[in-house]
Amino acid sequence: MMINQTAATIPAREDCADEQKWNLSDIYPSRKEWQKARDGLPSQFTAIQKEKGRLHHPEALLDCLRKQDEMEITLSSVFAWARMMADTDTANQEYQADAASVMPLLDQAGAAVSFIEPELLSLPDPVLKTMPDALPGLAKYRFRLQELLRTKSHILTPEQEAMLARTGELRSAARNTYTVMVNADLHFPDTLSESGQLVPLSESRYMTFLRSADRRVRKDAFTKLFDTYHKFRNTFASLYQSSVKASQFLAESRHYSTMREAALDANNIPASVYDTAISVTHEFLPELHRYMKLKQKLLHLDAVHMYDLYVPIVERPQTVFTYEKATATLQKALAPLGPAYRNDLFHGLENGWVDRCENQGKRSGAYSWGVYGVHPFVLMSWNNTYESMSTLAHEMGHAMHSFYSSRHQEYTNSEYSIFCAEVASTTNENLLLEYMLRHAQGKERLYYLNLYLEQIRTTVFRQVLFAEFEQITHEAAERGEALTADFLEKNWMELNRLYYGKDVLLDEGLRAEWSRIPHFYRPFYVYQYATGYAAAMALSARLREGSEDARDAYLSYLASGGSDYSIRLLQQAGVDMTSREPFDTTFRKFHECLDDLETSSF
Repeated sequence: MMINQTAATIPAREDCADEQKWNLSDIYPSRKEWQKARDGLPSQFTAIQKEKGRLHHPEALLDCLRKQDEMEITLSSVFAWARMMADTDTANQEYQADAASVMPLLDQAGAAVSFIEPELLSLPDPVLKTMPDALPGLAKYRFRLQELLRTKSHILTPEQEAMLARTGELRSAARNTYTVMVNADLHFPDTLSESGQLVPLSESRYMTFLRSADRRVRKDAFTKLFDTYHKFRNTFASLYQSSVKASQFLAESRHYSTMREAALDANNIPASVYDTAISVTHEFLPELHRYMKLKQKLLHLDAVHMYDLYVPIVERPQTVFTYEKATATLQKALAPLGPAYRNDLFHGLENGWVDRCENQGKRSGAYSWGVYGVHPFVLMSWNNTYESMSTLAHEMGHAMHSFYSSRHQEYTNSEYSIFCAEVASTTNENLLLEYMLRHAQGKERLYYLNLYLEQIRTTVFRQVLFAEFEQITHEAAERGEALTADFLEKNWMELNRLYYGKDVLLDEGLRAEWSRIPHFYRPFYVYQYATGYAAAMALSARLREGSEDARDAYLSYLASGGSDYSIRLLQQAGVDMTSREPFDTTFRKFHECLDDLETSSF
């Protein structure tokens, strides 16, 4: 368990080699150029506002929408440059101040364009329907205007929309307070290390302790982390209830029957997709229970506790994956995507897309950030493990989705939905894991089998549990019930009992786990991890069959951006998320891996 690395062994940002850092000068060559773009945004807001009251003229509408696109491209570039600079060194006060200076501009931008949709919807429906045909330049806005008509009953008057836009900061107050509290104000007691010494415990280190082969280490970290959260149970309950109330305010303001309806309608996702994810997962819970029994047997445990869930059944192979070895492996693993995809991906790897150096002050974790008209960027910290290689495959999946979307779509249709976002990344991840399984032997193969099971457990079973918890809590709020700490803890424990079965011991500390999930402050978001994984499982299976039609359909999907509804785009790619089949495919794979692991020799 590598947790003793000190700041002295981690290089400063300036000591990282250039080839290990992204090239943000592709966005702005200097801070001066960035400031010029940032400071020019208010004049763009003013220019858009001048179109108010004129949108019934096709020429004025085209001018306004073009100005909005130009403003949003500038704003997204300004925000991306500042945020990514800040993420490379969180201790750099200039970087942090630059990022903070952009935040008010986001609300100002929302207010500046808030008149557009209400004004368009004041036009007769037949006029708005034919507006894309009035001028050639308006044709690219056809899907946007179609979507506007679809959601017409949920769009308010210009004055109301402007007022609602100004409540954005208020509605995010609970989430922002939660983030500050967890990241800055919550302090954990020291915990036991494998050497028997007490060492610092933090959120970033917690999973390392939980994967320790030493059960004392796992239990101590689990107990101390959740005991700390539990001390603030009423504060967290109050914050969560405030966040739910903010969602309820927004949903009711926009005339939705429920908060879930409002959240799903943003991407035109049928409620049946959410319900199917839960119902099919329930059908396969006996498989998860079987996995828990196998874990107990192979780890020689008297019983499985919640702090035992993340310890690997098989130790991670000692294979060292340098960046060069990993990229060579990815070349082979991603072969089903074709030579053009691989050439484009590796062009990015060699030309300033990826920031992989672990340096002092760098933000933890990994992400991909697409910048329209430039190229995507990936942040991570490389540590020569399979996990680093898998993370690179995942984030470059996002990056390639953004790259192809930006290349093939006008800005207005370039942004793909959150519902689609995890599909491309997880498809890459699955292609890599399948490749490793085919070429591994002995205990290394058993490790990848177990990894597959853990991916499905944590990304499907666990995220659907989260989704069901959200549904319970939001429905309770809509009935006028208070989301007290007692209520939240009771429902959290009952769901965990249902999902993990009677043979897993629900440790008392688990009662506080709901308060540790930051995604609950983005209502009805987490189910998309499960649907994205299920879609990727179905698509990667088709791609591995080697059909050119399957590959071309998938690449067309990546290039489609947000040019149609998410469900339709995925159907065109070859997967129907309105059916149960993607989840059946996923759980069949879980069953196969479980059978394989059960019959393998340890």
